[in-house]
Amino acid sequence: MTIQSTVLPRGVSGDVYNLADCLQQQAVIGSTANPLVLNYLKHSLCAHLVSHAAVLRCIAKYDKLGRVYCVTALLEFLVSIIDGITCRIKSEESLLPGAMVQLVHWIMQIFARTVQQYEMRGEMSAEQSYMLDQSCKLIERLTQQQFLLAMLYVGCHEELDALDRIRDLYASIKASLTNSNMTLSTATAEQQLQQLAYIDAKQLDLQYLNPAPSTEKISCCVQPLLAVEVLLNPCKDTSYYVAELQMLQRLKGYTNTRLFYEIIRAGFLTLSNVADTSPDTMWGAFMFFKMPHIIKQLHALQRVPGEQSLPATDYIPELVEALELLIEDNLLLDFMDTKCSCNIIEFLLNDWTKQQLVNDVHVKKFASQREAASLLLKKCDNGQQTPSNINFIKRAEVPLSGVLKTLCTNKVQDMVNVLCQVPVGNSFELILSVATVEGRLKTFVSRLIQCNENSKPMPGELGKLSIIRSTLFDVSFLMLTSIVQTYGSDVVLPERGDSFFEKWVRECMMERNKLKNPRQILALCDDSIVDELLLSLSKPETAQLKPSNLTWQDICLNLPGVLHHVLIAWEQETLSSADVKSILDNIKRRLFSFSVCATSFLCAYMYSVRETELLKPLNMIQQFLAPLTSEELSSQENAKERLALSYQIIRKMQHDVHPAPNTKSRLISHTPLIEQFRECWRSVHEAGHLPVRAAQTLESLLLAGGASWLVTQLVEQLISCKYMRDMAKCMDIVFAVMHLDIERTTEALLQYVVAPLILRRQDEDINEPQSLVLARLCVYCIISCLETRSSSAAAAFKKRSRSHDEEELVGVANAAKVRKIIGDGSDNSNDFAADATNVASSMLSTPSAELRATPLCLKEPLQSSVKHIFRVCLQFVSGDELSPKAIFVYQFISLLVECGGERVAPVLRLLPGNLMQQLLKVLATDDIRVGLISRLYDLRLHAGRQAAVADLCLWRNMQLARHSIHL
Repeated sequence: MTIQSTVLPRGVSGDVYNLADCLQQQAVIGSTANPLVLNYLKHSLCAHLVSHAAVLRCIAKYDKLGRVYCVTALLEFLVSIIDGITCRIKSEESLLPGAMVQLVHWIMQIFARTVQQYEMRGEMSAEQSYMLDQSCKLIERLTQQQFLLAMLYVGCHEELDALDRIRDLYASIKASLTNSNMTLSTATAEQQLQQLAYIDAKQLDLQYLNPAPSTEKISCCVQPLLAVEVLLNPCKDTSYYVAELQMLQRLKGYTNTRLFYEIIRAGFLTLSNVADTSPDTMWGAFMFFKMPHIIKQLHALQRVPGEQSLPATDYIPELVEALELLIEDNLLLDFMDTKCSCNIIEFLLNDWTKQQLVNDVHVKKFASQREAASLLLKKCDNGQQTPSNINFIKRAEVPLSGVLKTLCTNKVQDMVNVLCQVPVGNSFELILSVATVEGRLKTFVSRLIQCNENSKPMPGELGKLSIIRSTLFDVSFLMLTSIVQTYGSDVVLPERGDSFFEKWVRECMMERNKLKNPRQILALCDDSIVDELLLSLSKPETAQLKPSNLTWQDICLNLPGVLHHVLIAWEQETLSSADVKSILDNIKRRLFSFSVCATSFLCAYMYSVRETELLKPLNMIQQFLAPLTSEELSSQENAKERLALSYQIIRKMQHDVHPAPNTKSRLISHTPLIEQFRECWRSVHEAGHLPVRAAQTLESLLLAGGASWLVTQLVEQLISCKYMRDMAKCMDIVFAVMHLDIERTTEALLQYVVAPLILRRQDEDINEPQSLVLARLCVYCIISCLETRSSSAAAAFKKRSRSHDEEELVGVANAAKVRKIIGDGSDNSNDFAADATNVASSMLSTPSAELRATPLCLKEPLQSSVKHIFRVCLQFVSGDELSPKAIFVYQFISLLVECGGERVAPVLRLLPGNLMQQLLKVLATDDIRVGLISRLYDLRLHAGRQAAVADLCLWRNMQLARHSIHL
């Protein structure tokens, strides 16, 4: 007390005068330690005259390790104070991490010196043995203190050279222990030394809030997520789906076996709930063509770089294990066997053997397990079951390859024969589905465009050859237009293609949500050609007497001028209805693609006129849909198939502009959106998963109501669940549905839904477990938005790849305001016809870093959304009382760290500096642990280490006060 009153002024720490160093030197000045001075040093600690960091640093400087008694006394002193180490004032915080590193280095030196002497001499004195025991005891106490481990972890990021020396010492200790066969008094001492030398965040306690995979018997997330992605992005390549599924695998903690099981089950589950229409063919093609490549690439990406590869096998072990789990789902497989009229497992695996996913032994094994059930189901059907489209999907691969091969030739007759057979029945739909999922859609389109270019009439060519060329132009033009209508020009066409069809699409074609100005279309017309066409169409007999050099391309581009003149003349009653009908019929009789070009202009024209002026252009379109007589059909080769395809295209164009009043569209309804949503969600709840039709309805509701409205409804459904199992299931489906537009829905959730909901309902049902599920949903969406968008930085927007069936097209009048969903420029021209070896090598050549990359900084709108939710969290903990709001903040931050790991570093950089300090003061529980605090900050930066130490010291002092530990 004399020193305190005479040497140290009031409020000044003894560290300024190196008091701890002076006392320590006096205590060990001789061959043995002075216990009186050591006790005074401990008294100075209790009186806050010196800091723990200063004491640890001065002890770690003691280098006379040969003085066994002094070293032993210092070790005993450390054991006595180790449980109370902390920081009392701000200035001490920056010293403690480095002091901990120095202390561990000092202990390692003692260990290394002692065991090396034992290795050389083969024996150890009693004093040395006791000193080693005290070292083991100190290490054991040290590894039990999470606060000290956290400080050591922070310090290792600062003292990198000291960390290397510690690891070198540990290596020498391990070698000496091995060579001398020495047994330490504490069995776990060597393991604890390793823990200190290779300190890692995994060794720091973290309360886990995300449910373990074992508690989730069946996933309700994989099927809805795939249902949404296949609906929106069937053209995406394999790596897109692999990145999405890897993200889900990390969030859920699935093994490969569990993930493969969920993927296959999701495919069967979705196929069991769709009719034999285009979604069925798309999902069937996805299941049989895309899914094997996804599984193979997921398996290949599990290989750790530099790790010795396993012996090559003709099957994937995890997939076999997944199939063993799947084979137990008798109800699902029975339904699929009935729907497909075959043993679906055998049907699927027979193809997978060629790709070395399974071998023949597995096929026979699983087929035999299903054989009895399949035979029984066939008997129950009594032969009345009609074959499903799934049975024809595999066969569509051969026609696709044949069509692509034929389009490479210059034989016009062969191309006409092949292409005119494609639109028959549902062959076109099947071929498009297979081409889409195999990544050959762009190849198909490019060859159709080349075929259309090569069909231009040759000068002086007459007779049958001219008719064949016109048929080739017609059918290729119609097929290309249908593909563009289905997938969108942004998906299937390059940006600046110079072919006639690409120019026509850019300038003249009316696409869904892509309007065209009729004046600009008319500006492309040549007045002389328009006059010639008017004469030819109004008086075909007279026109035949005059030679014409007009090409089909000229006619397509100048038909808008003809129709504009006809419309004006009809409105002014210069032309009668009969005259107009005659002109339109003459247009349709020439080539069916001409009626499509005419309809496209009429649809653009209808957007620019008043509602009272729609009748005449609508009647003109209806005239193009009028049936032809049998004589007119027989006058052209393959006219029936081309006519049917032109009708389909015209109806879609008309529906986009002016849907019929009795059309059953998801948006054209007098029913309020909220009732439509509830009806849709009821079907989802009853099914237990997300049917394709429900996904389409939800997408349309997103377009109509906006992201904020839809997310609000989804979250309301989530928090209304009463049971934990239902809530977890609902959250998975909601998370998947938000991938209809993950960026906009995440923005809506974080900025417009979470805070009002918690503030409005915190006294009702936003408590446990609702707040935990809501926090988990927020975290999942942030991680998904962060990872999926970073894997394809070139794609700035979510892109639409496929439209819905005709009766469900959205045709509202303000379609121009509806968001445009376009496709990215992913390589869809990959041919999957390569053998299994080539496929495997191509998958391995895909850099896993590209699939798993995390951006260094966030992009909008995610960045502003994260900043907003963090500001809200800061407001939630600004008071001094524990509330559901504060619990939500803790759950949100904890789940962000737990689920995201290092990948959420760009998100955590936006964390307000005082948020954790406020949360620690409000949350008077043991939920927050050092593992959470240590993972929140970038410890490679000085500011990050400083913030982490400040939070850790506050946590430590609150723990000491709470548990009444007084020094």
